[in-house]
Amino acid sequence: MATTDRQATTLALAHALSAAERGLAVIPLSRTKLPALRSPHRDAPVPAPCHGECGRLGHGVHDASSDPARIRELFAAAPWATGYGIACGLPPHHLIGLDLDVKTGTDSSAALRELALRHLFTIPPTVVIVTPSGGRHLWLSGPSEVVVPNSAGRLAPGIDIRGAGGYLVGPGSRTGQGVYAAAPGTAHLAPAPCPRSLLRLL
Repeated sequence: MATTDRQATTLALAHALSAAERGLAVIPLSRTKLPALRSPHRDAPVPAPCHGECGRLGHGVHDASSDPARIRELFAAAPWATGYGIACGLPPHHLIGLDLDVKTGTDSSAALRELALRHLFTIPPTVVIVTPSGGRHLWLSGPSEVVVPNSAGRLAPGIDIRGAGGYLVGPGSRTGQGVYAAAPGTAHLAPAPCPRSLLRLL
C-alpha cells in the first residue's frame, strides 16, 4: 500500500526523534529535500539576515534541535513534511557529510579511493546512507575546534561536503525520488572520526 503524506509525516517525525536521541539536531524537510518551513521574512523588501533571533520558525538549519518538544513543534508547524534534515557541524558529533553523487556521470567512489591512496587515509566504518538515486552519504565526526565549510565538487568531481550550516537528509526520509535508507550494517554505528589527512582537504 502506498504511503500517504500523513503517514510519511508521522514516520519522518518518528525517525527525527530517534535521531535526536543520538544527539543529532534535526529540522523537517519537504519532499523536495528543502526545509519544510518557509522563512518568516520571505515577503520583506530586503531579506533580513536572521538566524532565528526573531523567535519565529522558518530559518532552515538554524531551527535544528535535538529537543523532542521543539522537534514536535517544528513538525506540527509543517504537517506536509515527509523527511528530516540533520544539521552538520553541531555538538556533540560535529557532523561532516561526504555526499558521493552518481548523477553527474562521474565515479565519486573511485575518486574518493584515489584521494585516500594519494593522501594516505582510510575511511573507518561509519554510518552510510543510501540515496534514492544510488548515491551515498558518509557520516563523519569532526573536532570541535575545526569549522568545515560546505562545498560542491571542490574535493573531487561528484563529491560534495556538508559542513557547518549545512544538513544531510536523514534515513527514513521520503522524497519525490524515493526513500533514504541506512546501508545494511551501518545504522547502529556512530559517526566515525574524520581522518586528519582528509580533514585538511576539506
